[in-house]
Amino acid sequence: MYFEGSEKKFEVIARGAAFRTRPESYWATLVELAGAKILSKISNEACDAYLLSESSLFVWDDRLTMITCGRTTLARSAAYLLKDLPSLEFISFERKNESFPHQQETDFQKDVEILRQHTDGRAYRFGSPDEHHLFLYHMNKPFRPQGIDCTLEILMYNLQGQPSEIFHSGQTIERVRQLTRMDSIFPGFQIDDHLFHPCGYSLNAIKGSEYYTIHVTPEETGSYVSFETNVRLGNRIATALRAVVDVFQPRSFDVIYFHPEKELKSVDISPFIQLNYVRQSLNCGYEVGFSTYGQRVVEPQPAVALEFNP
Repeated sequence: MYFEGSEKKFEVIARGAAFRTRPESYWATLVELAGAKILSKISNEACDAYLLSESSLFVWDDRLTMITCGRTTLARSAAYLLKDLPSLEFISFERKNESFPHQQETDFQKDVEILRQHTDGRAYRFGSPDEHHLFLYHMNKPFRPQGIDCTLEILMYNLQGQPSEIFHSGQTIERVRQLTRMDSIFPGFQIDDHLFHPCGYSLNAIKGSEYYTIHVTPEETGSYVSFETNVRLGNRIATALRAVVDVFQPRSFDVIYFHPEKELKSVDISPFIQLNYVRQSLNCGYEVGFSTYGQRVVEPQPAVALEFNP
């Protein structure tokens, strides 16, 4: 059965929440409500990073970010967290369009219905419904993020060349790290990663309050890689984006960028073509940009053979 790589993401900021003082059993329950399990954990002075069976959970004192893929029900985890958080400052919930949405237990509308039981919010769709698009729900409350509070997400599809073989050839974790070169792109991070059987790879990395995370779903009929970071890139966004795309060599990719500034510009990543650019100012204090990039098709591509379970 096809494993859905497209992810759902939940973020919350609650001043004085003291998230990191909560017991491990609390986080295990939170994760299990989404249909996932905690595989491992790394920590430093600012952040706890949990590697999950379906993506990642990052916990700071006053905020958290949880990302899940597959057929997970992330909104249920969000509801469990929100029921005892009276001092909410910010909430956002993202859901990328899936390849096989009919296999999901919920859709974005049902997720919003769950979230609205705990907080009023606004919902958006970035992009056309018949193309790559992103659903976003955020709490309808003014919020003033710090100027350095930025998040870059790169969602990559159909790996080409050597990267398409990295995760199918029985590599060791050490070899995969060497091939992905992340420690040279983002040096000095503490790393926790996992190779899944028979295929797949996840990585969490933290340094102080900064993180980056990678999740690889090497499906034969549509490989997928997600990369996300809150590293303060400043004017190095295009450089970092290019470095990550060069590692995984996707045929196409999406870029999602959260930033408190109001001057988000599109990024040129030659030889890719920017197919769309959606930008929206949110009253929760962020400017959000969503773009899809693709390559010019110069050679005919074969049709994909499909198999259906009886």
